[in-house]
Amino acid sequence: MKRAVAALVLAFAASIVSAGQALAATCTQTGFFRDNINLTAALINPGDFSGTVDATGCNIGIYYGPGSKAKVNGAEVFGANYFGIVNDGGDIDVKNSSVHNIGEVPFNGSQHGVGIYFVNGGTGSIQKNTVSLYQKGGIVVNGVGSSAKIQNNTVTGLGRVDFIAQNGIQISRGATGDVNNNTVSGNAYTGANGASSGGILIYGGCGDPLTTGVDVKNNTLVNNDVGIFLFNGDATCNGAPATPTNNSAHNNTISNDAVTNTSGNGDGRGYQAGIDDVGNSDEMTNNTISGAGYATQDHPAFVRPIDTTQAINPTVRNNRIS
Repeated sequence: MKRAVAALVLAFAASIVSAGQALAATCTQTGFFRDNINLTAALINPGDFSGTVDATGCNIGIYYGPGSKAKVNGAEVFGANYFGIVNDGGDIDVKNSSVHNIGEVPFNGSQHGVGIYFVNGGTGSIQKNTVSLYQKGGIVVNGVGSSAKIQNNTVTGLGRVDFIAQNGIQISRGATGDVNNNTVSGNAYTGANGASSGGILIYGGCGDPLTTGVDVKNNTLVNNDVGIFLFNGDATCNGAPATPTNNSAHNNTISNDAVTNTSGNGDGRGYQAGIDDVGNSDEMTNNTISGAGYATQDHPAFVRPIDTTQAINPTVRNNRIS
């Protein structure tokens, strides 16, 4: 496929922890594996939580396992190297919280370091949080059965970096949800490894389940290589699938002030777009797209406000481009 997406190819304790209570990390194995590691967490199934977790030395800040139900409200979580908050098959609401400094010290190109992660049928809402200083991704909802309303969050990447291609918000591999009224900025890759970063990434196909029917609206996206990726590949990952994907991007404000990606087009050129659609019957309407980083121009990079060159039956109308 012409361009490369920076996709992730990624003891119950009933208690309530009050606001302002800071917890020193005692890292305990969770039974949740990544990279053949039984990841440890500073907190496992703490119930409703509104305190501070310094997870330095642990792989996860707060881990909620299958069947758990809780609200994280007004928390601060930082210091873990794999995930800030994990919802692994529970029903968890994460609101009004700050998740930051999730990844290696110093940050590097390892494909982990995600602020908030819903997986294995994890459901709930992710609202009014501030997610920043993550290594790979800000908010990720991944896999069939996983679902979240992702609303009113501020997700801030590292800016233009050459060691990893970040994504701000991601719904992928058959997960469902809505992505509304978020501000996502600073996910931009300047390295040589054939990738572009995404502000909002809807990803499926290429051997994984399709991700369909996701609504992306009223978001503000600033200085991301691709503002919104609507990306579902066919089985060979060489084009859009025959099955309708029906994702939509509308009423978003998308801007980028410069062309800085150098490798994402897959042929030795950079790739940037306000919206990139690789899907079937996706809709892109009433978006405002601006800036030199998305302008149609003669440039060593492939740069477009909206790119539907690999889409099937796209609907593109009433977008304002400047």
